[in-house]
Order: sequence, then structure tokens, then C-alpha cells
Amino acid sequence: MPRYALVAPALLPALLLGLAAVLALPSCANMERERKASALQASTNAYREALRWGYWRAAVELLHPDARAELDLEPLENIRVTSLEVVRPMNITPDGKALRLVQIDYVLEDEQRVKRVLDRQDWRWDDSLAAWLLHSGLPAF
Repeated sequence: MPRYALVAPALLPALLLGLAAVLALPSCANMERERKASALQASTNAYREALRWGYWRAAVELLHPDARAELDLEPLENIRVTSLEVVRPMNITPDGKALRLVQIDYVLEDEQRVKRVLDRQDWRWDDSLAAWLLHSGLPAF
């Protein structure tokens, strides 16, 4: 048995722990990306359902505070959303943004007229809230 070793036996646990940490880094990044993607899917689903069923206050809760400023919900009571279709799916950028294009069909209740709007949704990750917020505001009905 040789009298010398490449690594001192006392340092071996620390070396193995450091190696494990380095190997786990890509895994942590993937987990974070998956967590954000899952949170984005949940936020967009909640927003879609709020619009679809006319829960305007719930939809507003998903807006960035700047997009909520001076928002009048009363005119929205005349709108009934009949369908929402994703025209261009989202792609999360490394800086925490996701853009999506949605086609919304709706009825003006007082006129019984069907209308359509393309809604460009600008979702951004908020680190302090650990949540996605809609910066583009409500659709322009």
C-alpha cells in the first residue's frame, strides 16, 4: 500500500460534496425554469377563466399595479366573452418575459353584437411576489 494519496482522506468528503454541488447546478436551473413555466400556465389559465366567466375583479388581480391604475370595471359588465383562442403560444425569455397573442370573441350585451379583438398579452415574472403579472392590461374591448 502506497504511503501517499492524491487527496487527503480528511478532504475527501468536502471534495465529493463540492463535486455534487457542481453537478446539481444544471438540475436546479431546470427546476427553476419548470417552476416558472408551471406558474405561468396557472396564471394564464386563471386569467382566461376570469375573462371567460366575467370575473373582472379576479382578472384585475393578475395585472401589474401600473396596469390597474384608474381602471373602470363598470363598462366591462356589458361584455360577455364567448371564446378565447391562443393564436401564438408563449415562450419564456431568460429575462422573465412571456408574450402571447390571443383572439377573443365577445358579445356586447346591450347590442347583442358579436365582436372580436386580438389581445397581445405581456406577462412578466415578479421576483418579489414569485408570480407572473400581466403588464399589458385588460383587452381593448
